[in-house]
Amino acid sequence: MSMIELYVQCMKDGNNVGLADLFSERGVLHDTSVIRAGIDVIHLEGRMAIEMMFHHKFGFNGGPFKIHGVSYKDSNTVSYFIVYGQTVVPVLATISKYDRDGKILLMNVFPY
Repeated sequence: MSMIELYVQCMKDGNNVGLADLFSERGVLHDTSVIRAGIDVIHLEGRMAIEMMFHHKFGFNGGPFKIHGVSYKDSNTVSYFIVYGQTVVPVLATISKYDRDGKILLMNVFPY
């Protein structure tokens, strides 16, 4: 599986530890898609921040996020629909940079 496929699987499974492990120790996840659901932008720096944030997100969400209509554009880009509460948001997630070990250094998630 590609890193982008693993990212989607971890989101669907509610696996915060697996999700964080995809990122470099200093990896960055920047998500502006949540604005469409009335949530502040998510900007996380570092694997520990990513793990902790998604631990809380999956907990408050009652489990994994509902993701539908997944379409892989290439090995680094995916579009899908994600449900935040009662709001469905179409997103485009792109891995822009990797470290030497193949871990994610920079990932952006935008409303699509």
